[in-house]
Amino acid sequence: MKDPYEVLGVSRNATDEEIKKAYRRLARKYHPDLNPGDKNAEAKFKEINEAYSILSDKKKRAEYDEAGRFTFDEGFNFTRGEKTYTHYFGNFGDIFENIFSKYGFGEYAKGRDVHYTIDLDLENAIKGKIITLNIDGERINVKIPPCVKNGTKLRIKEKGERGPGGRGDLHITVHIKPHPYFTYDGKNLYTTVDVPLKTMMLGGKAKVRTLDGFVTIKIPPGTQNEQIFKIREKAIPGDLYATARVKMPDKISKKGEEILRKFFEEEGL
Repeated sequence: MKDPYEVLGVSRNATDEEIKKAYRRLARKYHPDLNPGDKNAEAKFKEINEAYSILSDKKKRAEYDEAGRFTFDEGFNFTRGEKTYTHYFGNFGDIFENIFSKYGFGEYAKGRDVHYTIDLDLENAIKGKIITLNIDGERINVKIPPCVKNGTKLRIKEKGERGPGGRGDLHITVHIKPHPYFTYDGKNLYTTVDVPLKTMMLGGKAKVRTLDGFVTIKIPPGTQNEQIFKIREKAIPGDLYATARVKMPDKISKKGEEILRKFFEEEGL
């Protein structure tokens, strides 16, 4: 194996913190997860970990500094006086696994995921919107697609917090603010329209609010309370469903009351 100091690019007087920083910087650069299929990067990553397994251990580092050089196979040999000493590392896979567990690589390598809940007006939920978030010191633009449902969850890969092995993910939950006139399911709009009793009974017309203004619909005679009318709405991929709600008169004159009573009697109502 090469000189571990040379592999990590540090001096022989480097502090533990300097060695750790150098290791993390190189490990991030050559980590297999960030260099898929790159055999050279894989070999370099193994070499970096071998070097760090020595220099991060005070006893091994001291032995290496005294010996001056060693061969890394099952261990390393060095001579002190007339005796030869052998230090065995054991299974390299164990060392490799311990390094990963301690410093957070592999599946634990990435930074933490970030979770946001954003409030959107109905119009922005339908049209889509670009929002800007500040995550880990970086301004990130996120495109909210058109026609999202309330409660929609979006995942943006590698836009979370930074970590030794990469960034976590960004998770966004969309909350659509209540609208005074409409409800929305991601495709269709729903609203209500107040229709006078006379129009419900005898037929006529009623104005219905849409996203683009008002449209006039035909109310046939004998329309029932809460009868639903389907209206094509250009602003969305679906339709607008308007529920007709009978609007009763605030008050009725005595003469009107008499007429109605007679009418109901004659009609058997």
